[in-house]
Amino acid sequence: MLQHIIAAAAITVAAMPLPAGTPAPQASPTPLLKTIATVRASARCAAIITHANSAISTALSNDQVIGQTITTLRFTNLDDGNPLHRNNGLKALGDLAKNLMQSARSGDDEVKRLRKIAAETKDPDEAKALKEFADLLGGALWSQQKVARDLNGFLAYQDFRDMAQFDEDGQKMNQAEFGVNDPLSGEMPRDMRHYNAVGQVVNNGKPHLGHDPSEPNATQQAKWAADDFQNRIPIIMKDENAAAGKVDGAIQGC
Repeated sequence: MLQHIIAAAAITVAAMPLPAGTPAPQASPTPLLKTIATVRASARCAAIITHANSAISTALSNDQVIGQTITTLRFTNLDDGNPLHRNNGLKALGDLAKNLMQSARSGDDEVKRLRKIAAETKDPDEAKALKEFADLLGGALWSQQKVARDLNGFLAYQDFRDMAQFDEDGQKMNQAEFGVNDPLSGEMPRDMRHYNAVGQVVNNGKPHLGHDPSEPNATQQAKWAADDFQNRIPIIMKDENAAAGKVDGAIQGC
């Protein structure tokens, strides 16, 4: 749980709102990466094409999932006061994270198989070209997996915040016992308060994690996460497009 909370906090820091006047992130161009057409039949070539096309299709599909994730993060209101809306919104994001993680790991398995073929290739030039292709494609898939991991971190932190809150009955008990709804929010219980000459409380404590009333709400944090993920797309596409440029070398001799 702690690792997820740290990951979620990292998203919030990395995805702070853009400065005033900064253009909004633009849609990415269509990737150059495409599945490989059938080539000369041989056991080695068939294996390369099978694993490469599977990894390529997975990477391209993941790009679409990331786009859907960004849209969902930007336009889902997680704080409209309706618990059902919040639960449905978080569940939808959880499903996207799960699908993206599983898909990226599956694609990475295919990349590992390509690296194995490269390691077994006797021609050094063919081996090098195939490994370069696999490494670039693996880089894109790893970046996609990191999006899924950080989205899971964001969701875990929201779950933690929800569990940390006092329900209505708990707030009433706190009010009766301490004079405040949430004694962990930094507002000192009445019998522990100190006042200055004009009657202002001077010893409010630091809010506990998950109890800070000034912390941005889930909807705002989701928008920051969306901006962060949007900014990662060029990095993913750079690896995908570089891999596309290595396809001919990867299947040389086929």
